[in-house]
Amino acid sequence: MFRVHALSVLLLLLAALVVAPLACVAQRIDMSGLEATQNAFRQIHNKLAPAVVSITSRIQENNDGDMFNPFGGPSTPRTVTASGSGVIIRPEGIILTNSHVVSNATKVTVTLSGTDKPLAAEVVQTDPRTDLAIVRITDKGAYPTATLGDATKVQVGDWSIAFGSPFRLATTMTVGVISATGRSIQNPYDTYDYRDLLQTDASINPGNSGGPLVNIYGDVIGINFMIFSPGDRGGSVGIGFAIPINDYTKRIIDIMVSGKSVERGQLGVGIKNLDDAMREQYGVKDGGVFVDQVTAGKAADKAGIKEEDVIISYNGVKITDTDQFVRLVEQTTPGAAVPIVLVRNKKEMTLNVTVGSATMAATSTTTTSSSADRQKIGMDVASITPEIANRYNLPVNSGVFVTQIYPGTPAEEAGLVRGDIILRVGAVQIANADQFWSELNKAMPNAPHGVLLRVRRGQFSTTITLPPLPPEKK
Repeated sequence: MFRVHALSVLLLLLAALVVAPLACVAQRIDMSGLEATQNAFRQIHNKLAPAVVSITSRIQENNDGDMFNPFGGPSTPRTVTASGSGVIIRPEGIILTNSHVVSNATKVTVTLSGTDKPLAAEVVQTDPRTDLAIVRITDKGAYPTATLGDATKVQVGDWSIAFGSPFRLATTMTVGVISATGRSIQNPYDTYDYRDLLQTDASINPGNSGGPLVNIYGDVIGINFMIFSPGDRGGSVGIGFAIPINDYTKRIIDIMVSGKSVERGQLGVGIKNLDDAMREQYGVKDGGVFVDQVTAGKAADKAGIKEEDVIISYNGVKITDTDQFVRLVEQTTPGAAVPIVLVRNKKEMTLNVTVGSATMAATSTTTTSSSADRQKIGMDVASITPEIANRYNLPVNSGVFVTQIYPGTPAEEAGLVRGDIILRVGAVQIANADQFWSELNKAMPNAPHGVLLRVRRGQFSTTITLPPLPPEKK
């Protein structure tokens, strides 16, 4: 049995205390890389934050039973306040934001980063097709700006930094990576897709809409506009989307800054992808789109494109599917002459097409009729454009497509359902949504027993009586 002297134990403890700090010094982590990254994020914030604004919009809405109204049915118009974000892109106070942040706004104010004084602003132009809009600060001055980048250079795994005002918390910065590129999402308000979106896991929440998504150089590569949020959480789950900044969207932005409406290329064709049987029948091994309908008098018809042609190349680009083809046509400047290679009777031929023009009114579910008309009758309709015909595999390219029916209204009482195609109002053949509402407004006062509608549902047609409107209360 050994005895250890107390002094020896004390000396051993003192030695340990001396050695331990030396070991910590030897194992100290090199923080230079992390500090460099941290400093880079600080610099990005300092560069971008002054150009980021909070936007408050007073919006007149009808609360007419869309999917965000759980109670459904028409109601009295009301004024609501919406908040979003934006980024200044021109020193005279030109702000880029989302269309859905300022659409139908009766009053818009913006608040600069680091201030609490709202500045008066005005909506210059909106483009629902890209969900982009331009707002101008009415107070003259030289404002800090952000630089528009190029989303075509973005790759999955790149850093992405989102700015905005989530839940009205002004000038918030979140960091993540690009999760995916080239995403397509159905527009919840209409029948078209948003295409080529950037997906990021940088936190995007309500109020971030319209704010910039930037790269590590501080260049704006996208405009935040939508999140995937399942259930009733209502916040970020790491799946957010941004509209890419590229040559196409820059052209749209320049047009909107000038105050003009955005026009897109249109051919006037209904198209669909080919299956194996069609490929064998028409002699196309891969790619291409099948021309299902050609609208008389439109660009394709004038150029000699016919039904059952298969378009395999557009302006030198090989066609792979309908989404790509629609995107290429829309991004073509109206009036441009474009070569189209197609297969007809198993032989290739080239036609030169002068691309026509389509404005947002051609694809929107809203019409020029008053909201009161739609509220009283209880339905929304859309013109049947080639894109809508292709998406829903509609057998016609005339008439109107019923996009919504509201409960407790004459439209529901008549038995109309979403997806019906209304071909005629009385004896009048319908070509588009504007004509539908015009003819219906003319017919209703003179039809005490209701207005007859010729309706196509699936593969069958029927006649439905739309009952008269109830008398106005005095």
